[in-house]
Formats: sequence, structure tokens, C-alpha cells
Amino acid sequence: MKEEQLVTGIILYTSLVGEYDKRLVILTRERGKITVFANGARRANSQLRAASQSFVMGKFTVIAGREAYNLVKAEVTEYFSEISFDMEKLCYASYFGELMSYYTREGDFCRDNLNLLYVTLKALVAGELPLSLIRVVYVLRLMHLEGQGIHAFSCTKCGSRENLLYFDEKTGGLLCVDCAKKKRITKRISSTALYAIQYIESEPLGSLYGFKLKEEARLELEQIVKAFSDEYIEKKFKSLEILATLA
Repeated sequence: MKEEQLVTGIILYTSLVGEYDKRLVILTRERGKITVFANGARRANSQLRAASQSFVMGKFTVIAGREAYNLVKAEVTEYFSEISFDMEKLCYASYFGELMSYYTREGDFCRDNLNLLYVTLKALVAGELPLSLIRVVYVLRLMHLEGQGIHAFSCTKCGSRENLLYFDEKTGGLLCVDCAKKKRITKRISSTALYAIQYIESEPLGSLYGFKLKEEARLELEQIVKAFSDEYIEKKFKSLEILATLA
């Protein structure tokens, strides 16, 4: 008989299997992204019913199968149930799950990824920041965790830390005045947007969402992160298509 394993994680998304079962994709601290089958979870009297919903966080006891795990029991620590009652927040949370799934795989050590998703869902529920700002913070920090972040502390060409006044997504980040002139880059970046990027990439996760931006700076940051993520993330996400219809 195979041994039970205890993992801590957040359910990224779920799908229906057969008449009563569910397939869960869980981001775990110990084993990265894993697929878990919750047999009978859709039955009215199932002990797994409440714990097998998207965005539930908890400790999951699983047994390894041939190609996936089977869920034995779950101890829920956070339901994030408020998200399911707000269509816009639900779409954002779904996108966060899709993007995390895109970057992670089984066998990864995902402590920082899991913590990032947790504080992001908490920020989503709190509703103190514009949802679009939460999105760009999450995308930029996740890309940074995965080694694809914006090169924001020195010039991508010469390494200078002075006069970082230009941004170019194709070269990976910031350019000094001299290098921007040589490459004929004309897209300037404000000091506020630059500071925001540096803050997002370096601040401890516990205070990641502890700042606000005026609308002009927020829109600039959104444009920068969109251009950057479009350049380096090839996948198209269904949740973003739905969000576009809500705008």
C-alpha cells in the first residue's frame, strides 16, 4: 500500500470527472504543481466537497498514483469564498491560477510561488487596491521569481546605475540615456514607475501590496508590464479574454 503524503497548497483550478469526481490542480509548497483526483467530491455528503473548490488553501493528504495523486483528506485554512461572489475578482483569480500553472511543474520547490499567490488572493479579497494594479504586481513579481523579471536596477546594456530614463521590453528592461540614444529607444519611464518596479521586484512578500499609485503612474506601470509580459509570455489565457469583455 502506498504511503500517504501531506502537502500544503492552494487549488489553482478544478474540473469535473465522471458523475461524482473532480480533478484538482494544486500548487504545493513541497512538490510544485500536482494533479489530484478527489473521488466522490461532488456527492452531497462527501467530506471532500467543500475542500475541493478553486482557490481553497490548506493541508492535503494525498496518495501517489500512476500519473496523478488521489485526495484522502483535507484541512482547509482559507476558503477565499468572497472571490466566487464577484465576477471580476473571480476572473482575476482565475488568471492568477492560470499564470501560476503556466510557470510551475511537479517537482519544483514552490514556497515563494505559493506565498505570492496567497498574499495576492488576500489583496484581491481586501479590495483596497485597484484590481488592475494587483494584476501587474502579481505578474511582475511572478516573472521575477521565475528569472524573467524586468532588469530594473541597472542599464541592460552597459550596467550603469545612473540616468535610467528609458524602458525597452525587447532588451529586458531599463536603459541609460547613452545606451537608449545608441539604440534609438524613445520610450521614457517616469521615476515613479521605475521605483514601483524596483519595489515590486525586491520588497518582502508580506508588504508587497502595501503601496498605492496615482492613476497616471498606475496606467504607465500597466502599459510597461503589459508590453513586457506580451514579449516574454507566449500563452494566451482564457480568463484574460473574459476580463476583456468585462472592461
